[in-house]
Amino acid sequence: MAASLETIWKNLQAKKFEPVYFLCGEESYYIDLIEGFIADNALEPHEKDFNYSMFYGKDADPMQVLNDAKQYPTFAERRLVIVREAQDIKVKDWELFEKYLENPVKSTILVFAHKNKTLDKRTKIAKVVEKQTVYFESKKKTDEELPKWITGYVKKKNFSISGDAVKVLAENLGNDLSRIANELDKLSVMLGEQTEITTDIIEKYIGISKEYNITEFNNAIIKRDFSKAMKMVMYFEKNPKAGPIIAILAYMYSHFSKLFVVTRIKDVIHAAKEWGPRRCK
Repeated sequence: MAASLETIWKNLQAKKFEPVYFLCGEESYYIDLIEGFIADNALEPHEKDFNYSMFYGKDADPMQVLNDAKQYPTFAERRLVIVREAQDIKVKDWELFEKYLENPVKSTILVFAHKNKTLDKRTKIAKVVEKQTVYFESKKKTDEELPKWITGYVKKKNFSISGDAVKVLAENLGNDLSRIANELDKLSVMLGEQTEITTDIIEKYIGISKEYNITEFNNAIIKRDFSKAMKMVMYFEKNPKAGPIIAILAYMYSHFSKLFVVTRIKDVIHAAKEWGPRRCK
């Protein structure tokens, strides 16, 4: 059945594990978060040798996954089977899981990490998955939701963050939560608690400059500052959202077309004065 992140997280922290989890969607951050928590907490370290199996969708043999899932735990309360990159499992192979999903082994935790997309909901197996598993669909944060998410994440790390710094992160890293969290985690190691994260700190430790934007790039071109322009090109290559090529070209076209008009306006005025009286004659 479909479950919210809050419900899943609350149950996991209470060690209330379910037989099957199906984690899917475009936002990989929460899929990794849930899978990682289960991997770290479902079994004791000494139990993993005989009770933990990891598969990858592209190379996984569905029958081997099922065989491992059907085994009973050895000197442990449960078994754990994780299938990463489950989006690479072939459509026809999903049918092999149908019977198991309808009656899973209670002592096994089977986790499917199905990233970047969901199952085709028109298929029978998709209906079975939604009904018989803990089904979680991880959706991308919108541009409007992202600043609030960044602020909340920073608060959990016992920091504060300025509004300008939030804007710089959101504009340059986009809604890639994994990347944003990774960069903020690095800061949490370098900085003391209660520190306010500013744009200067972001530029110093993460390398994102508030000065690296389309306007400044255009100015560097105008001033013929080749060194700065090339640094910004390399920066935009690593941070596409900070300088989308279409936006750059549109801005530069608008700017230089206006310059062209300005530089030619004297000729236009002169021509008007020169030809105007002649036409009157």
